[in-house]
Amino acid sequence: MSEQLFSQRPYIDFKLNLIDKSWKPFFQEEVQKEYFLELFNKLEAEYTNGNCCPTKENIFRLFQKIALSEIKVMILGQDPYHQPKIADGIAFSTKEPEYLPATLKNIFLELTNDLGCQMPNDANLLPWVKEGVFLLNTALTVLTGKPLSHMEIWNQFTISLLNYIKKNHKGKLVWVFWGQKAQMLGNLCQIEPSLRVESSHPSPFSAKYGFFGSRPFSKVNSLLIESGQKAIDWLTILKPKI
Repeated sequence: MSEQLFSQRPYIDFKLNLIDKSWKPFFQEEVQKEYFLELFNKLEAEYTNGNCCPTKENIFRLFQKIALSEIKVMILGQDPYHQPKIADGIAFSTKEPEYLPATLKNIFLELTNDLGCQMPNDANLLPWVKEGVFLLNTALTVLTGKPLSHMEIWNQFTISLLNYIKKNHKGKLVWVFWGQKAQMLGNLCQIEPSLRVESSHPSPFSAKYGFFGSRPFSKVNSLLIESGQKAIDWLTILKPKI
């Protein structure tokens, strides 16, 4: 995709011109596919006719904050928070001050039990992204108040993205799949079982069915160390912001 195309509608409205340059070859491939324009036409209609989450400028925010080569861990969840002003373009994260979504609270509870640390109170997960954690939702958008409403329209994009990362990432990635939908995509993309960490989704509806006690943070670090990589500093979110 050329810079000129990045500056055309509907792509300019969704800030694709701001993504890290390492992702541009992927989007250049996708723009040639019929589904891609259909996806953006659908998004334009949905954002014009109703309330969607996150805001347009944050849909591809994750691709602005981390390059392909910087990824060490891929965490795949479900879809963004469907309450207004909560989703920020990074899965499970929110920049909303003094607000801790229920799903993220469960993630933090498991973090404290797994690593024996104090409970974080900052819901902005950008520090994890900076550590190399690619926090991706299966669907990048959702209708306000209607969870799972956009899962199908993002399906082909997400499959293409996972396959692209698998093919073009030069190192060994650890893949974390939370929830049945994420696990199905992992199977579809034939992610190597030895590099997978998976459990039920951390939402209040499913965390008790396998997420609690799954110890994903220590498992991820063990797999990284086994492959000769540096462990993720999961406790970076506890450090004072400078």
